[in-house]
Amino acid sequence: MDDLRFRWLKDSIYTILNINEVDPAFEDFLEGEDGAHELMIAKFLNQADSNVDDENALLFYKEVFEELREEQVEITEEEWIEEQLAMNPDFDPNEEGTVTNIGSDEQQSSAVNDAAPAVPNGTSDNVEQTGDGANGEDGNKTPEEKQKPKRFRNELVKYLRTLLYTCRDFYPSNLSKKNCVYFLRTTSGTVHTPSSIEDADKTMVKYFDYGLLNGHTLHLLANTLNKVYNPLLTYQNDIEEPDVSEKHRASSSKSGSKKGDGPTEKESEETEEEKRNEKRRQHELELRAVLRDEFLIQLQKFLNQIGLTLRQLEGEVRLELPPQFDVTKLVRSNKDAIEHAESVVYKWNGEIREALERELKKTPQTAGPLGEIDWWRERNISLSSLFEQTKQEHVEQVLEKLETAENAAPSSFRDTRTDLSKYYLEAKDNVKFLSTLERHFKNVTHGATFRVVTETIPKMMSALRMVWIISRHYNRDERMVPLMERIANQLCDRVARSINVRTLFSYQPSEIIEKCTEAKDMLERWKQAYYDVRAEIEQSGRDSRWEFDNKRLFRLTDHMAIICNDFIAIAKELEQFYNIFTPELKSVTGKPHKINEILDRVHKVLELIEHAPCDPFRIEDLDKWKMVSANYGQQIEEIDEQTKSFISESFKSLRSAESAFDMLLKFEKNNTRMTIQDEMHKRFNDILRQYDNEVTEINSIFQHRKTNPPVNKNQPPFSGAIAWSRSLFRRIKHTMLRLHTKEALMQTELGKQIKGYYLRVAREMKAFEDGKFNEWKLRTEQILPTLQKRNVLRELPPGENDNPLTPRYAIDFDPLLNEMMTEARYLEQFDYILPENIRHLALSEEKMKLLSTQLKIVLKNYHRLVESLEPHEQSLLEENLRHLKRHMQTGTQRLPWTSTNHEKFITVISELISKLDSTINQIKKNSQDIHVFLDEIRQCNLFREPPPNVDGSLVHCKEYFESVENRRRQDAIELQKKYKLIGPLIAKVEGLVFSTNTSQSPKMKVYYAYWERQIFSALSDLVMENLKSLRDTLEHGSKPLFQVDALLVVPNVAMQPNQNEIMKLFGQSMRDCVEM
Repeated sequence: MDDLRFRWLKDSIYTILNINEVDPAFEDFLEGEDGAHELMIAKFLNQADSNVDDENALLFYKEVFEELREEQVEITEEEWIEEQLAMNPDFDPNEEGTVTNIGSDEQQSSAVNDAAPAVPNGTSDNVEQTGDGANGEDGNKTPEEKQKPKRFRNELVKYLRTLLYTCRDFYPSNLSKKNCVYFLRTTSGTVHTPSSIEDADKTMVKYFDYGLLNGHTLHLLANTLNKVYNPLLTYQNDIEEPDVSEKHRASSSKSGSKKGDGPTEKESEETEEEKRNEKRRQHELELRAVLRDEFLIQLQKFLNQIGLTLRQLEGEVRLELPPQFDVTKLVRSNKDAIEHAESVVYKWNGEIREALERELKKTPQTAGPLGEIDWWRERNISLSSLFEQTKQEHVEQVLEKLETAENAAPSSFRDTRTDLSKYYLEAKDNVKFLSTLERHFKNVTHGATFRVVTETIPKMMSALRMVWIISRHYNRDERMVPLMERIANQLCDRVARSINVRTLFSYQPSEIIEKCTEAKDMLERWKQAYYDVRAEIEQSGRDSRWEFDNKRLFRLTDHMAIICNDFIAIAKELEQFYNIFTPELKSVTGKPHKINEILDRVHKVLELIEHAPCDPFRIEDLDKWKMVSANYGQQIEEIDEQTKSFISESFKSLRSAESAFDMLLKFEKNNTRMTIQDEMHKRFNDILRQYDNEVTEINSIFQHRKTNPPVNKNQPPFSGAIAWSRSLFRRIKHTMLRLHTKEALMQTELGKQIKGYYLRVAREMKAFEDGKFNEWKLRTEQILPTLQKRNVLRELPPGENDNPLTPRYAIDFDPLLNEMMTEARYLEQFDYILPENIRHLALSEEKMKLLSTQLKIVLKNYHRLVESLEPHEQSLLEENLRHLKRHMQTGTQRLPWTSTNHEKFITVISELISKLDSTINQIKKNSQDIHVFLDEIRQCNLFREPPPNVDGSLVHCKEYFESVENRRRQDAIELQKKYKLIGPLIAKVEGLVFSTNTSQSPKMKVYYAYWERQIFSALSDLVMENLKSLRDTLEHGSKPLFQVDALLVVPNVAMQPNQNEIMKLFGQSMRDCVEM
């Protein structure tokens, strides 16, 4: 099966329907109806639309059939003989010839066949034994020694065959009695083909919902909804993360592991962001809870409708006539028929009584008010079905016939029907009126929050009053009180499930207070709404009064409201401790470990509540809860005393008066413990003493360092000293301003004394700052005019090898001027009034910085330009350099910093440098071209060897030198051509610089001399390098250059040409190289 999707479908079907994996049922199914089934499944996998019902579902079921097949079965020799004797009494198994008669027509038509499948008449063994046989040795063997032939018999064998069927548009009526596999597409489009069967097991489940149907569809649906989905959607209290307590307690003692000075700005921003995210998450959770509860209500309604349908389809009592019962025979004269009919009526009567008794014994399945509605609704359905059967035509006919015959059975039946009608009408009436309350009961049972229930209670109570007034059955105490008691129990159950003392204090105190307050308000609203409606009834004077048993309605709700109030008090105390032991307190006291110890003790006290040996919401455990609460209160009082002692000790050694003062003001606004607040108020004098110490410390630093004050990096000395003084003053000023916000504190004797000391120190610091400013102003007014008269450039002293035409320049900007501008800027920020000339200097700071930047760029380009010139190029460009120098000297002689011609000067110099740079670039380009020609001349080989002969042999000696000479002449011609190209390039430079083309300009004398030396040097290098190369070849070369003829003249060998002739040839070649 190539398509793994089909393979996965097959495996799923076989597993669920328990089909053997080797069974070909699935393959037979695909081949059925000429492949139509396969096309249907392919369309289901490739083109299904999940929004179209008849395209997104497939249903498979199996049928098992018995099938008879004829098979050959091996039998023993004795069985075969018995069958032969049965067919032929004269058969003798010991006779030799009888074997040959096995293939007769009579035996072929019998049910016994002793031949193998490949041999139609007789067996192969028997045939081999006829006559003498092919093997003569067998004829000499005894019958015992001969091999017995195999015997076979054709038999009909029963097989179970499995057939698969599918349903898509039409479903058979008996389908509910079969095991069916369903596949529902959850996505539209094509199901992607997996790469392997393992991949199919992982990915195919994403496209389908599939499972087994093995019973009544409505029963399966009801069980799935009730047992699976309903519990998943049932109201749950714990929607928070499970590790809230760890996070909360870790955050409360977080600073115990740090020694910082309080929360940083980044930490505060992170905290605010966390709060916003938490609120957003809570809002999302509430919306999800509302949607969940609404869905749960609709699901419950759907389940009720399913139950109603099932009960109507499967009524317990059926008032049916016996088979072959003829109503027309019920006449007085037919006593047997009358007696039979009487027994049928009494049977009906008994069944109705039994059904009615069973129904009256039933009680609501759940304790809430919805349970009572469901109970009356079920009773209404059951009694309705039963009552309608008593009014069937055949029932009325039988009763009429019996009444005509003056029989007593109809009277008893009608009495029973009257009782049934009474109970049925009561159930019907109660369902009608209770249905008006169902919406309120659902809010009470499934409402998302306590607030929703609280808002529902008054409306529900008004609706209960209307039922009390209008209903014929719920207008009595014995009916209304149990219903209200159920409502009260439902409210208490919600509170008990939502507020679990074991986990309640793992949340933030604000969350605990909010939750418990809402629960308490709901419970109190229940009682208040009851008394409000009761008062309205009494004021109307028309309706029956509500004099219900208050103990049954409010005893438990009042108790749980009190417990919720206890939880609120505990949470508030916890919040108060957290408001006290903040990072600010840790920073002020400098003892975070002590604070963490107290917080740990608070957490341990909470464990008394969390692990209490009782359920606070159970009235029976009230005494135990009071003992736990008393123990808790005693522990809290001890913690209060420990906290007061800690604060008293810590404020005697404060680290910061301002931080301590801010913390005390914050405690006045925050919700903190009253005993702790009282202790805090006693610490204001400690803060004043600490502030006095801080002022003394600042004054000591000021007095010690005012002669040489520390200055920040990149800050000038005078404004830096003033900034240092002001920073010291700010450290004491800000705290004084904070202390002045509490006027009563500063009016005390200690407050007045410290304020006077603060003012003395402040005046001394102000005098110091003014003195520094006046000193700077006097100094600046004296030297500023001199500095401003300086020119923007200055010429640097010439070096040993510097050309007077190309001097070096630098910016003539005194650092003191820059310092003055910076000082002026800072002092103006300090609100000092500057003299006009100094203020103008400060305003021109940016302009001077821009001018300095532009001058740096100009000088950088100028120095790069003149440094790139060779001496011969400087001589060539002498006029241009003189012209540039004249303009540059403007900046060194006639351009002060106060001038207005800076921009014009920079523009002119930049244009001159740019123009000269372009000229120099072209001259450099021509120089590069000439150098290329000279390099080619230097690298020319004047002793190029001739190629070898065609047969690979070396050329003859004379041929070698003739070839070298010929090649040298050719190279000399090429070198002459390159040499002639140099002249036009030099002439081109003349035209570029002097705009002439004479090639005889006296101004280019130095330039021509330079290139003449370069050409001579290139020719000298050419000759010398070639001669050196020839010498190296002759002295160290291992490769032969040419061949000579050798003649044997006994007893000597003579060479032609001889050695002297060869040396002459080499000498002549070298002379030709030099004289070329």
